[in-house]
Amino acid sequence: MQDFFENAQPRSVAMMLIGIVLLIAMAEATYLLFPQVKTYRELYSSHQVLQRAVSNNDSLNNQLQKIDGEVKNLSHQLHGDMAQLPVKQMESFVIGRLQKVSWATDVELMSVQPGSGSQVQNFRERLFEVKLHARYHDFFEWLQIVNDELGYIVVKKFEINPNDRDAIKNPKLDLTLTLVSYRMEQKYGS
Repeated sequence: MQDFFENAQPRSVAMMLIGIVLLIAMAEATYLLFPQVKTYRELYSSHQVLQRAVSNNDSLNNQLQKIDGEVKNLSHQLHGDMAQLPVKQMESFVIGRLQKVSWATDVELMSVQPGSGSQVQNFRERLFEVKLHARYHDFFEWLQIVNDELGYIVVKKFEINPNDRDAIKNPKLDLTLTLVSYRMEQKYGS
């Protein structure tokens, strides 16, 4: 090796030394500097995200309030005002609302017989056998308002008989309906 340095031109030795220095500098940059720069960039990015989150805190509260309002609205559409009522109170609530709707639509509410239906998956049926006297258009309006007032209620069974056979246009009808409301049953211990 000593022969090489003695016989080598100074230019070759200088190029070789520069190459070795560059190789060492690249190794240091690759193994020491770049990981630190990468870590710095990740921390800086996380810092920016946290600053945006802090500045958007009010916006987040508004979004949560809006979503809470939407959930309450959907719950009201599904269950009406009877969502959280116990069974006995729910029955009297439904009967009261049916009477109120009947008065508003010129429908004569003859009787309401509450009952319990079967279990459908996680839901328990609450049945209401309703007997009415009404004209067809009044009855149709009554059904629409009942849907709005009581939320998701299903007509499971119905029977319609004309009361006034002489009236051709819009006769009075005797109606028997089975309305069903579905309530989620809480299962404990499963």
